[in-house]
Amino acid sequence: MTKRQARDHVTQVPVVDLMSHPTICVTPEATLAEALSAMLRSGIRHIVVVEPDGTCLGILTDRAVTAAWAADPSALSWQTAGALLDPLPAVVSATATVSDAARMMFRDRVDAVAVVDDAGRAVGVLTVTDLVVLMATHAEPAVTDQVPRREPAPGS
Repeated sequence: MTKRQARDHVTQVPVVDLMSHPTICVTPEATLAEALSAMLRSGIRHIVVVEPDGTCLGILTDRAVTAAWAADPSALSWQTAGALLDPLPAVVSATATVSDAARMMFRDRVDAVAVVDDAGRAVGVLTVTDLVVLMATHAEPAVTDQVPRREPAPGS
């Protein structure tokens, strides 16, 4: 396989092969405190906001929650997850490729997309971190050999 064929192969990986799942979700009526609590319990930075029927409305990020809190610390108790969603949700179809998702993320300047089935229900989340891992695991040794290793902190 040529380098170009290998690169093209990686970009055609289906998002469903790379996404995180099961999807952690909240309803649009959930407070930011509830959404943040679910994020912390699950160890995630992006939570999917869905209608009660499971229809995906978009992704709420830890950055959006932090910005709302910085503007008004009481917002955690009264602001809803739905109120902070982008009017143009970052969503890709489960049939999309990594290339499709990466282009959308770049165009829309987002670091995660919800992956939805044909009915619009969230089935996973794909993040920039997922893309970096994919690139790193498929990079030529000449690339990965140049990446310095992080040293443990003194006393660790």
